[in-house]
Amino acid sequence: MKKGSCLDVYEYFKEKILNGDLKAGEKLPSLRQVSMKKRLNTTTALKGYEMLEREGYIFKVLGKGSFVSESRDFSINLDNRLILERALITEEEKKNLIDFSKDEIDSIKLIGLDLRNIMLKVLVLNDDMFEEENLKGSRTLREGIADYLEGIDIFISNEEIVVLNSSQQCLNTILKLFFKKKGEISIVVSDPTKYKALNLFKERADVKGVHLLEDGWDFQDFEEILKNNKIDFVYESFNYQNPSGIVWSDEKKERLLKLAQEYDFYIIEEDNNSEFYYTEEKPKALKYFDRRGKERVFYLKDLAKCIHKEMKIAYMIIPPIFRERLEFEVLNSEITPGNFTQKTLEYLIKNGIYSESLIKIREKIKIRYEYMVERLKKMKGIRLMHSPGGGRSIWIKLSKNIDEKEFYYLCKKNGVSILPGTIFYWDKRVDSKIRLSFVGIEKEEIEKGLNIIENAINEIDKKVL
Repeated sequence: MKKGSCLDVYEYFKEKILNGDLKAGEKLPSLRQVSMKKRLNTTTALKGYEMLEREGYIFKVLGKGSFVSESRDFSINLDNRLILERALITEEEKKNLIDFSKDEIDSIKLIGLDLRNIMLKVLVLNDDMFEEENLKGSRTLREGIADYLEGIDIFISNEEIVVLNSSQQCLNTILKLFFKKKGEISIVVSDPTKYKALNLFKERADVKGVHLLEDGWDFQDFEEILKNNKIDFVYESFNYQNPSGIVWSDEKKERLLKLAQEYDFYIIEEDNNSEFYYTEEKPKALKYFDRRGKERVFYLKDLAKCIHKEMKIAYMIIPPIFRERLEFEVLNSEITPGNFTQKTLEYLIKNGIYSESLIKIREKIKIRYEYMVERLKKMKGIRLMHSPGGGRSIWIKLSKNIDEKEFYYLCKKNGVSILPGTIFYWDKRVDSKIRLSFVGIEKEEIEKGLNIIENAINEIDKKVL
């Protein structure tokens, strides 16, 4: 603890409680101990404790001391705190923040896409803007998506496509199709996996994790799960997996589909990263291998992740067997995006702007990716887990002597936002891993941010020594 006021005492212990470092019922240091460490008088330390008590963080037991309160649950998951912190950050705070946690694309800033002018054209061209659309989304938009997918050898009809607001909403809708009591749906995910999907699954289902190798899952691990459990779903991003960056081999993709037929489970493929490949060849989606008439794949793509963070629109391809049930669910939920957003995306796709923009975006962020990889390779105290050759982020491992939480808060204190690895694991293990995204930061900011990260590593190293 640094020297400070009663407010410093309050903030210090509040953070310890919120982080879960101090558990419910755990005793706090005595006022004398706090005043000595903080180099202040006991009256000031007492005021800090009284502030904590007034807000319900702690309670006093006469003659025994102060304890962390059990009356309220303060130790919310770190991932939920991160989401909230990022949502509440002000524009002014953003100016002074180097944000490696953000993986959304801003095509206006990145490539100068004139979305404002495009939207004005869309308004002029569509006098039917406010007419009611099909439950599954605009027919002409779905036809445009089907044509685009045909260009990457995924052959489907527009009737198999459903347009929703986000990939998270797609996931939620799929879970409702298989509605059971909590714990009766069984889902298998990568260990690690996308934290927002993980949080949703843990609310609704029994979640099991499979170890991820360089070319996909450890199938010995997965088949052991299949032999002992009835699985409803597998969830995965097969190309530049979030957060690891791993690309599954075609052989393992095909093997997973065979197991899906054999053990009667379905696969949710969230494919938001495959457009961002920095090698010669774009990896194939799992949906490419899904056999016609024996479909096992729910294919999801979030356009906000691919073209612009404010375009709240996603689509999914559903196995035909679920078509009527899904339409009924969409009817009850009213979760189709507005016509204006749909017409804007349709204009982008049909006029080739979507494809052209992806090429330009890929060229820009490839430069950032290559710079980060080379810089991280030279940095002491970390190890690059993979050099994925694509995607929007890089997965690194800290040295054993570096505490993941301490590193996270030290970076945050110095104006750098990162995502600690613990939020990507279903069992919330602390494994000293960090995800760094590079798509929303200029190269100069990346350099400055990596210098701060390097300094944080050196500062923790000195403490250990």
